[in-house]
Amino acid sequence: MSFRNRIQQQKPARQVLNRADTSAMLRGRSSVVSGLDNFALANRLKPRRDELLQALTQIDTSVDQVAQAQIMQWIREEYEARQGGQVIGMFAKCYLGPPFVDHKLDLFGSILQHFSPSEDPGYPYSQARGLVRSGSYAFIEIYSDGKIVPILPDGTAVSM
Repeated sequence: MSFRNRIQQQKPARQVLNRADTSAMLRGRSSVVSGLDNFALANRLKPRRDELLQALTQIDTSVDQVAQAQIMQWIREEYEARQGGQVIGMFAKCYLGPPFVDHKLDLFGSILQHFSPSEDPGYPYSQARGLVRSGSYAFIEIYSDGKIVPILPDGTAVSM
């Protein structure tokens, strides 16, 4: 069974927010991301599903290139459905072991690249490296508008 089929079987109904719900959620917020409407901002801050957290940890354990491509495609679709702005990639702890400590997932190029402590992941991923190494976050999302959003192990997004 493919990764996509396993996820589809486990998939709960999506919570859909309308503009009124979004306005209520953001009422009183003093910081709104420039160029991003309140609807997208509210969706960016919604908790991540367990299936997404699982998919991001499975990316390291999958040696099959086809399986990795399926996981990455599923992740892209998950973020497109979220409508929280365009995610260009993610940065996270690497579970392959030494010499690798972290990895980047480039969603545009479907590239998974692992890094040792001395290697530079390049901008904008280098901005997320300290957060990943702190051990406090499951992964860090990097958006096309330059914002980074740390995600806690329980799927909660941290507004920065």
